[in-house]
Amino acid sequence: MKTDFPPDELKTSAPLEYLCRADEQGLLISPEESFEAFCGRLARLKEELSKCGDPALPEISAAVRDRADKIVSELYGFTVGWLPAFYSTRETGRFCAGVSEIADDRPPRVYLSGAFATRERHRGYHADETLAHESVHAARAAFPEDSVYDEYFACQVHASKFRRNAGNLFRRWYIPVLFFLGLNPFLFVLPLGILLREFQLRRRLRRAGERLRGLGLRPEPVLARLADAEIEMLAAGGLPAVLADGSSLRRRLFFRRFTLR
Repeated sequence: MKTDFPPDELKTSAPLEYLCRADEQGLLISPEESFEAFCGRLARLKEELSKCGDPALPEISAAVRDRADKIVSELYGFTVGWLPAFYSTRETGRFCAGVSEIADDRPPRVYLSGAFATRERHRGYHADETLAHESVHAARAAFPEDSVYDEYFACQVHASKFRRNAGNLFRRWYIPVLFFLGLNPFLFVLPLGILLREFQLRRRLRRAGERLRGLGLRPEPVLARLADAEIEMLAAGGLPAVLADGSSLRRRLFFRRFTLR
């Protein structure tokens, strides 16, 4: 695990450079954070990570990490070498391929099923894609927990079209339950309503992406760094403050790192 955080001196001498270096490492500033609050959060995270080892659990192999980093970097423009990641079936449970542990009082952690320690594929999941999926969750840990897109962004790392398209249904445990209950002829309106909601979310993302492209920005990485309200405003034809304010560090970050070429 690497913990090469941005140098502290950049906080005052070159804030945009500091923010870009952090962003490249999956240390994303949330839409509601000031730069000062962001720097404070990273300082606390760095301190917590220095005490985060778990000698009882084997760490994820370098080969799996490298492949996961490549997937996330190509899609969203960051890697998460600082993220503690271990093999542990005890933590994932026998029927889960991977989990993220995200809490306010300790740094994020990722666990992959212990089965991945000896094989690349388990219960239809690939180790590198599973780590990439959980890495996206960890990078967005500072974003509001009620985002309707959390599973969408994480699921785009998968090669499977089904997971990319259906994964967002699993953002809340009760959504797939209601969907499958609705296969009962007497409850058919349930899956219909759920599907219509998903179509609405996808259409909103598509329209917001088209607007970003029109502004000269790569849609995928920028969308993953926006709050739901910002995506909704873009999709409706408006311009959220982050893109309207030329002095915004987030806006300057987007145009520094994600301009179309």
